[in-house]
Formats: sequence, C-alpha cells, structure tokens
Amino acid sequence: MSNLSSSFPDYWQTLNWDDLALQLRAKTAADVERALQSAVRNLDDLMALLSPAAEAYLEPMAQLAQQLTRQRFGNVVSFYLPLYLSNLCKNDCTYCGFSMSNPIKRKTLNEKEILAECEAIKAMGYEHILLVTGEHQQKVGMDYFRQNLPKIRPLFSAILMEVQPLKCEEYDELKTLGLTTTKPSHKNQAKSPISAQCADQNSAQ
Repeated sequence: MSNLSSSFPDYWQTLNWDDLALQLRAKTAADVERALQSAVRNLDDLMALLSPAAEAYLEPMAQLAQQLTRQRFGNVVSFYLPLYLSNLCKNDCTYCGFSMSNPIKRKTLNEKEILAECEAIKAMGYEHILLVTGEHQQKVGMDYFRQNLPKIRPLFSAILMEVQPLKCEEYDELKTLGLTTTKPSHKNQAKSPISAQCADQNSAQ
C-alpha cells in the first residue's frame, strides 16, 4: 500500500467505492483458487476471498484458516483483560456504546485510577492487558498516552490498544512508550498490518 497517506482517514477518502465494488464482483473462481494456493497473499487475493465467487469455497477457506491459526499460535488460547481508560468519543457510531449521542456518564481515568485498576487486574492473574478508549484526540490522544503508557508498561507482559486511528509516526511512538501491538491477542513477532503499511509509506517517500 505504497499510496497510503499520512493517516488512515486520509487514505480512506481516496478510495473509489464504486470501482472497488465492480472489482469485487468481477472476481472469478480461478481468482479464488489462486488466492487459496498463494504462499503470500496480497490485497487482490483478499478481494477474491471476499467476493461472491468465494461462496463455493467456504470449506477450503475454513480449513486454510485453521491451518494458519495453528501454525501461528499453536494450540494456545491467550487471555487478556480490557482496561477502559475513557469512554469519551466524538463519533456517533450506531453500533457502539461509546457513541457521542448515547446519554451516558463520561469518564476518563486519571493516573491514580489507572494504577488502581492495573493492580486489581494483576491480582486476578492477568499478564496481557487491552487498553480501550473512544475517539477523542483532544482529551484522550497522544498526550494522554504519553503520560500513562510508561506507568502501565512495567506491570504487564504485553500491552495492546484499541484507540482512534493515528498517524504512522504516532504508532511508532506508542511502541517506544511500551505498546506491544495494536492487534489484540496477536503474540507472534511478525509485523502488524499497521507497521507494514507505515513501512511501505516511508519507503515510497
């Protein structure tokens, strides 16, 4: 994705959805079979596997998914516990409880409250934690993460995050602050999709 711009929302705005829909419907059974047999798959392969033509290949896709899951993670189930840092959000997504129009009490944890929650989570035996916020750059953005991630990092083996879209350099900074990955439950050492996209962007500049 060498044409990725400085942030995901910027890139999203460049997509031609009518053209993408036509490409999706144009995929054939041969495209699906080629994607299933590829050792390394790209976005075109993904489109084939998501296309109507892939409906007849659900069982081979399921078998391949199981094989890759076992290869990557083994017969292991990893547990993590979410820590909700804030439910502030400037978006209005109908599916989400954090939605701006939802009339709920809003709360953002301060440093003392975060450490108290971390101690309670540690007491339960969890070593992996998922930090969750709504999308509110001004009040729960990089300054908030800079302040609190270094205090959380020594307490856990792995820190994961589900937060608002950020710029590539901000994801890089989060890694220096202690973030393990932005993809929950991924323990492998391969580059995350975000890291790979950022690398592609940097190489194109």
